[in-house]
Amino acid sequence: MDILVNQNQLSFSAKFLDNKAFREVVKYADDTKQLLELDSALNRINNANQGDILLIHGKTPEGVYSNFYMNKRAVQNLGAETPEKASFLGIIELGKLGRKFRRLIGGDVKQADIKVQDIIDKYSVKNG
Repeated sequence: MDILVNQNQLSFSAKFLDNKAFREVVKYADDTKQLLELDSALNRINNANQGDILLIHGKTPEGVYSNFYMNKRAVQNLGAETPEKASFLGIIELGKLGRKFRRLIGGDVKQADIKVQDIIDKYSVKNG
C-alpha cells in the first residue's frame, strides 16, 4: 500500500522543499562563498508569502534548466553553465521580490506580519 504525502501544504512562510536540487544550490553557494547572499534572498522570500516552493533543475542535450514551482505556477531561470548556478541565480532573483516572484506566487507580495519588537529581538543584543 502506497501512502501519498502532500508536501505542498500552506505554511506560515514561503520555504523551499528540502530536495537534492535545493541542497546542491546550498553547496554551490558554500563552494563559491556566497552563503550570505543566498541566506539574504531566502530570508526575503521566506517573509514575502506563504507556501512551499519546489525547485527542480538539471541538464538536457538542449542545455541547463532550473524550474521553480508553487501552487500550480512555475517560473524558469536559464542561461547558466550548471544547474546549481542557474538555480542559485534564480533564487537571488526571486529574493528581489520583483516580477518573477510575483509571477510565481500569482499576485502581489504579502509581507509577513512583522512588528517593531520582532526586528529588535532578531537583529540586536541586549546592552549590559
